[in-house]
Amino acid sequence: MPSVIIGDTASPGRVMGVHGGVGAMYWQRLATGAHLHGDWDGIEWVAFEPGARAGRHVHSHTEEIWFFLRGTGVIELDGERHEVGPGSIVLTPHHSEHASWNTGDERLEYIVIEVFPPAISGALPPRRPTEETDQPLSQQDSTEAGA
Repeated sequence: MPSVIIGDTASPGRVMGVHGGVGAMYWQRLATGAHLHGDWDGIEWVAFEPGARAGRHVHSHTEEIWFFLRGTGVIELDGERHEVGPGSIVLTPHHSEHASWNTGDERLEYIVIEVFPPAISGALPPRRPTEETDQPLSQQDSTEAGA
């Protein structure tokens, strides 16, 4: 049975001037792709206080899916700006240039899912997230586990 990793946003890192931006970015990796077989790199929680931003940058090894939870902002993707808010989703393709700004008066929060594009995943060794065998739990273990 594979392991399950659960993260939270209670103790995020505080990164100042990320990618040449302004203010603090709060960041917490919730899970890493090494825990499953899929070609994804990680799930992260990101937040910017009002007026803070991440500068323009390019990812050379991942693509990203951003899902906005709270606040309002602007995302620049390959020179084009888009307004975002709760429920917005943004896809940043491999080698795209992107930046984000908090333009509202409350914290801008979003989840980032980083995935590997075919050029990268094709060069990676097969994933093997756990050394455990796929043996079913014994009756005693099932009872102890609350099953």
